[in-house]
Amino acid sequence: MSDKKYAMWFAKRRESSVMDGVKEHILKVLDTCEEMENAIAAVLMKDEAKARQAIERLYKDEKAADNIEIILNENLAIGNLESKEREDLMHMVNRIDHIADWAKSAARNIEIIIDAKIDVPERMWRNIQTLGHAVVEGAREVKLAIDFLGTDPDQFLIHHKNVVRIEHEIDDLYFKAKKELMMSMSLDPRVMFVMRDIIHGLENSADNCKEAVDLMHIIQTANR
Repeated sequence: MSDKKYAMWFAKRRESSVMDGVKEHILKVLDTCEEMENAIAAVLMKDEAKARQAIERLYKDEKAADNIEIILNENLAIGNLESKEREDLMHMVNRIDHIADWAKSAARNIEIIIDAKIDVPERMWRNIQTLGHAVVEGAREVKLAIDFLGTDPDQFLIHHKNVVRIEHEIDDLYFKAKKELMMSMSLDPRVMFVMRDIIHGLENSADNCKEAVDLMHIIQTANR
């Protein structure tokens, strides 16, 4: 496909309800991740009420993202896209939604810690806060990658590379947090299990940021 036809192809898609929905979707996913970060910050400040409020907002944002995903998949199913194009876009939307799904999983486990009134060492929450912030940064880069998808390949690649870099950084943070958790012999094993699931949720959220932009890269490359 020539550069001119390539630009026209994406312009048509970006004007469609599908691309509008993709933009709306990533904004709700980003909201979900930001509320997860807000909840962690509130826990560190020992503000239980504020943490619960952030988690409740997170649940609403994640549900809204799910609803948008359903509509997107319906629009893709009945649209006139070629099967491969439709499949790639569905996979992309699914991976973007998983970013919010795993942030919600982390938030549910934070809620368990709050409900059980368990005292977790501050250094562990600091590790989790660093992870949570990196996930938000990754989700923001996914949003920017979508903004430039098909309109500015060079800018798209910048944000694609940023997501990949952040995902690698989160891998290192994940193992650091997990190692410190496993070495904290004074913690109740049940607490260690829940804290491990928080860390695991954040790491999976980051993994899906990378998988989402990798799929965008495939879509962009295939339609040059």
